[in-house]
Amino acid sequence: MKAQIDENLPPALARALNVLVAVDGHEVVHVTDYARGAPDLELFRRAIEDGVRVHITQDHHYRRPVEREAITRLGLTVFVLAKGWNHLGHYDRAARLIEYWPKIATTSENFEAGSIFRIPPRRNGKLELIKR
Repeated sequence: MKAQIDENLPPALARALNVLVAVDGHEVVHVTDYARGAPDLELFRRAIEDGVRVHITQDHHYRRPVEREAITRLGLTVFVLAKGWNHLGHYDRAARLIEYWPKIATTSENFEAGSIFRIPPRRNGKLELIKR
């Protein structure tokens, strides 16, 4: 599975996560690697063309109908970092994302493409399905 980290999160986070998940055959890229500054709809299209199936962000795409429709139509699975992640320090944010990775990978394989989930900031939380 190929995932991307949105521009609102640091590129170093994508690079660090990529090293860890590569062991399981996954890949994580940062959107600035190929779509710096692209509007979200263009970013989603480019992601799918590049083989990305998972988008991890702090943006609340599920609030905008046009973005929800594009996510569904393109078959991109989105994981939104819930309110509270932005208060975590750099290392805590990275550690939590690493902890959640197995749930992200399993969920993206077991749910219909185009779904949107919220990831809570607390450790060992449950992913919340926002939109199927």
